[in-house]
Amino acid sequence: MLWWVAAALAAAGCQDVALQPEDGGPDAADGLDAAEAGDEPEPGDDGLPAEGDDGPAACDPTAPVVAERGELVLGEPLAGLELGACEEQRFHLVAARGQALEIALSAHADLGRARLVVAWPDEPAWDAGLAQVSALDADRPARLRFSPPRSGEFALLVRAFPGHGPGRYDLAATCLEGCDLETTRHPIVLVHGWTGWSQLGPYTYFYGVEEMLTGRGYPVFVASLDPYNSVEVRSVQLAAQLEACLAEGRARRASFVAHSQGGLDSRRVASALGHAERVAAIFTISTPHHGTPLCDVALGYLPGPAQQILTFLLEWLGATAVGAESDAMASFEAMTTTRVEEVFNPENPDDPRVLYRSWAGHTCSLGLSCGDMCDLEIQLAYDLLWAMGYVNDGIVPVDSAVWGEYRGEIPADHFDEVGQLLGVTGPNPDGPNFDHLEFYLGLARELRGAGL
Repeated sequence: MLWWVAAALAAAGCQDVALQPEDGGPDAADGLDAAEAGDEPEPGDDGLPAEGDDGPAACDPTAPVVAERGELVLGEPLAGLELGACEEQRFHLVAARGQALEIALSAHADLGRARLVVAWPDEPAWDAGLAQVSALDADRPARLRFSPPRSGEFALLVRAFPGHGPGRYDLAATCLEGCDLETTRHPIVLVHGWTGWSQLGPYTYFYGVEEMLTGRGYPVFVASLDPYNSVEVRSVQLAAQLEACLAEGRARRASFVAHSQGGLDSRRVASALGHAERVAAIFTISTPHHGTPLCDVALGYLPGPAQQILTFLLEWLGATAVGAESDAMASFEAMTTTRVEEVFNPENPDDPRVLYRSWAGHTCSLGLSCGDMCDLEIQLAYDLLWAMGYVNDGIVPVDSAVWGEYRGEIPADHFDEVGQLLGVTGPNPDGPNFDHLEFYLGLARELRGAGL
């Protein structure tokens, strides 16, 4: 396994789902026929009454009255919405890259005319939208064809024209193409644990997961942290990559899906580092939320074959191959049971703005009682934990993986949980073995179901 990690540090940065050019722009009369387009305001008209206009008193263009109206769901039209003359109403729409949507805006006779702008959610600016359409005739809805440039959340802004309103309008969004695609509201960030990397040649830590999820429509980013180091060091790296990914993806928040130590890194980003407002959820898989006795034994804090386990961990991490024993030792110290329970957990309480869910891996020597056979590479660690009385995945006890809303065990060892080695997660070439791709699709769908 040393060859896995010897070059892992070569991978760096945050991989993202590339943004594509949008269908229209702030000045596009997309979806209007010639007669409607002729009634469109002059370019630069922001939809607010200008000086000298008849009608309601002028609004302050620097501080419009903004009303958040929640989500506009595809295929669920909203009718009879009340709009004030000096009001901007904001909706969010969740759609996948690869879909083609039709957004329809109908202004009732009492409102007169209204305009809709599609904007980025991190900057829902009226004059910096992706596309727009105007309803100029109460008898005919204005229809905008919109192809999302990336998967996730978009802002929809609605205002009355100068001199119009208050009144009512209808709003609807319909999927025309790519309707089988799925997406979450916020990007998913995959966070690796020990020995991790984002991409090492053709191999990925979360084997095939990014490709599978993006193929389904989900927005996925991959963190690249030190393969072994303290939580304090790795979490700072993760926080910087989170901000970079959100800026690149024009998103307000993201959800962490983290394996092993990556779950502790993710929790510290949201808590001690103060990024909870940017983190929607933290889903962890076999994270040592209460430490792992392997590190206690390796460092001599618990009785056991200390040198043998220390050597095993150093070789497993590849630290001896690249001369980074000190960083590996910092990682071991960060995950002792005492350090996690008495220092890390008190310093990193859960934040109520973040959804926490956890899963634990469970493996066995022969695979007869738990549905999975432990990989030979971590058999020594599994046997030690088992002898100490811990049901485990070869690295982390099941009980230590429990945090937040515990979702249960999966029949997988610490490698199988991320699809290693190279997609082989069990001894049976034709199955049944643990289906890690289906598992991660299920996590994405849980985020989607939670509105995240």
